[in-house]
Amino acid sequence: MRSPRSTFALVLALLAASFFASNEARAQFGAAGFADAFRPEFLDRDMPLFVEQLQLEDWQRPIVEVLLQDYATAFEIGVEQVKERMKAEAINIGGTTRNEDAMKSILEPITAWDAERRVLRETFLINVKAQLSSDQINRWPRFERSLRREKELPKGELSGESIDLYTMIRTMRMPYEIEESIDPLLVQYELELDTVLAARKERIDSLQDVMTDAMTAMDFDQGLDASDKIMERRVAVRRVQDAWVDRLASELPAEYSAAFRRDALERAYPKAFRPTAIPRLLESVRSIPDLSNDQLAAFDRIEAQFDADLTALQARIVETIRETEPGDARRKIERLLARRNGQQVDREPSEVDKLLAKKNDLVDKTRREILAVLTPEQTDLLPGQRTPRLNDPSRVGAPGLPGAQGGGGKPAGPGSRRLTKDPPAITPRTPGNGQDEIRGKTLDRTGNSGGSSKGGRGGGRGSQAADD
Repeated sequence: MRSPRSTFALVLALLAASFFASNEARAQFGAAGFADAFRPEFLDRDMPLFVEQLQLEDWQRPIVEVLLQDYATAFEIGVEQVKERMKAEAINIGGTTRNEDAMKSILEPITAWDAERRVLRETFLINVKAQLSSDQINRWPRFERSLRREKELPKGELSGESIDLYTMIRTMRMPYEIEESIDPLLVQYELELDTVLAARKERIDSLQDVMTDAMTAMDFDQGLDASDKIMERRVAVRRVQDAWVDRLASELPAEYSAAFRRDALERAYPKAFRPTAIPRLLESVRSIPDLSNDQLAAFDRIEAQFDADLTALQARIVETIRETEPGDARRKIERLLARRNGQQVDREPSEVDKLLAKKNDLVDKTRREILAVLTPEQTDLLPGQRTPRLNDPSRVGAPGLPGAQGGGGKPAGPGSRRLTKDPPAITPRTPGNGQDEIRGKTLDRTGNSGGSSKGGRGGGRGSQAADD
């Protein structure tokens, strides 16, 4: 049976995850709600939102600023009091206290503070509202929608859940008449998004007590069921976002539509749209002088085929993310519980991982096709890709010739070492070799000899990052 002290340590670990871990990790056991309890809802940087949306008069601005400062001070005091109460409860836990009672004692200050901070929020908004004129009161509903979008949208856990299409459209710098024509659409988007954001917030708030009870009793099934219910609301938010990407793109003029859709998808699903090295390589090869017409035509064909294959693959990755991502958090917790119970759990590549591997294969195949069009002399002209040949004075480590030391030959760059086909030079262990010298002659799978193993690993990561 776990001791109360170790139970308290587990609670602290969960709370620490809510403060410092990724959004995805925080969502796994409802920790995002605990993080919100210690995060003020209003900051000084929100003042422009109040001014712009409510069109505050000059005399109203200092009053709202003071109200913001008072809210921030009260919130900070409340957080410090919660921390002190939690410390006191931890000290008071005795060796005979049951786990469930210990957990309740530790979490009770957070539960009480959650109610207090809601009162702080409502009091602040009531005080702001009391300063407004009737015209400004009429603007309040839209202000609340803007405020909810500002505060709730970044709390998404899924790809595509947190994208702000409203801001994207507003920053595209389109002609005034185009912006005016799509204003009604933006209002519809704003209303529909606000509905699902409010529903998501209501679902999270309503299940916080369930999450707390699950954490208290270490009932992972109950916690995961509550997380699944929250995930339903998250999927609903993302569904609205995906639908409005298509709708807004279809309503924009052709000269803006494709760019908007591409930008929106790249922001929503960055894993699928990570840049590859192919455009940069094509730019380099096309800059080579004296290319034949046949070569230029070949590059055009390769590029067109690559773009078509990549676009289809990216669409598959996006669709697979939409299908599988909502269940990722549950699967991770289930693997964690299995390992905790002593089971051997091997992580199998996900469907998204498999598609990303196909993307890397496509990049490698296309690179080889591009280089196959060039002559050896043309390949030598590419930046960082000069291929040294046998008995070339510039080849590093050539027998009897100056190499890396610079001597009489011109040292080859790192690109040429990477592409060389010659086997690496390996110095056998002999009585005359010192330990440092032996370390200096480690085998590098990239074809380099004499480099440190640490440097070899770093180069591998850099190459992979460029291909992704």
